[in-house]
Amino acid sequence: MGRLPATFANQPIKDRFPYAMNGELRLTTGQTGLQFVDSVFNNGTDKPFECHRMIPRVYACDSNNRLISPQPAMELLLALVRVQIDITNLEQKITKSPTILGTLVKGSAEMTWEFADPFYLIKSNNVTIACNAQTFPALAVIENLNNILVAITFEGFFCVIAPPMANR
Repeated sequence: MGRLPATFANQPIKDRFPYAMNGELRLTTGQTGLQFVDSVFNNGTDKPFECHRMIPRVYACDSNNRLISPQPAMELLLALVRVQIDITNLEQKITKSPTILGTLVKGSAEMTWEFADPFYLIKSNNVTIACNAQTFPALAVIENLNNILVAITFEGFFCVIAPPMANR
């Protein structure tokens, strides 16, 4: 684990457990200001969550909320969503303004937003994400596109800090 930080708050990190925080939100054409429920990306545990990446995915759905097959290109779907991301309790913006989701990801294969240095969510900290949908393209009518499902996952580790508490 030489590439990962060895300490948190000047205490050694004794162990890490993989963890993912994920949420889903449906948007219709031109819809603005819809926000993931605050509890979705909230750390309610006694362990700091060390966040290494954000994995955004957008899926096209019909009027019955079923996935359309075949799906339009992910690049197109990611371009339909603008996000404003904040770490609420720290009053820290992660995006300066609503940003097209596709501009945050790297590569056409990975499609993730990798953080060179992880950020930490301690107990009661949460990430707030507000979404705006662009107007769906005209070709969407042909594909029966009624709404999009925005799925975002923050992936990283729960850190066990020394000395461990009695309940661990």
